[in-house]
Amino acid sequence: MRTRRRIHPYVRPELAERLVAYCAAKGITESAAVETAIEAHLAGAERDNAVIMRKLDRLGGAAARHQRDTDVLTEALAVFVETWLCVMPERTPEEKAAAARVGRARYQQFIDIVSARVARGGRFVGDVVADRASAVSAVPRAPGATTRPG
Repeated sequence: MRTRRRIHPYVRPELAERLVAYCAAKGITESAAVETAIEAHLAGAERDNAVIMRKLDRLGGAAARHQRDTDVLTEALAVFVETWLCVMPERTPEEKAAAARVGRARYQQFIDIVSARVARGGRFVGDVVADRASAVSAVPRAPGATTRPG
């Protein structure tokens, strides 16, 4: 009983010549080279699926990091607005006009600072995490103390 089956594929003459040269250089039969190529081609869908899954996992992680960054920024904005509304006193019309002039100048300074940080690649959330990590590492620990995730 035969363990192999003969097939008769048609290929371009230049491809056939390349196959003969390849097999001669590698010291293998044409049948072995074709069989390996067919197996690799048919298994390609499985490898493609694995690659796609790894890419989806990376995208999922990136989406989670973006969500965390958005949550941190939203919470920071909420704390700022709440604090500002709690400490902002009522003003007379004259005080409001003076405050508006100062506010516009401060806002322009704010835009300049943010623009400079964005241009150099600074990220608020990344800076907060780095500051938090350096603050935690700078705190002296008692001998034998363990670190809890924060």
